Amino acid sequence: MSKIIVWLILIFVVLLALRLIGLRNARARRNARDAAAKAVAEPMVRCLRCGVYLPRAEAEQSAGGYVCAAGPCVAHG
Repeated sequence: MSKIIVWLILIFVVLLALRLIGLRNARARRNARDAAAKAVAEPMVRCLRCGVYLPRAEAEQSAGGYVCAAGPCVAHG
């Protein structure tokens, strides 16, 4: 009977260790993903003419806001 208890405890310890390793790896992946998202994130602005949201780097500043810079606006086709 004592051998069964020892085996059950050993299995429990191994499963607990695997669970902790999995949680650590998941946390590391989540932190890496969040860091990458922060590095890529760019403020969005709304075009005054057509209302489309676009990255600020792709917009031209106009009187009172931003407008589409690359080509005509969607609404003005």
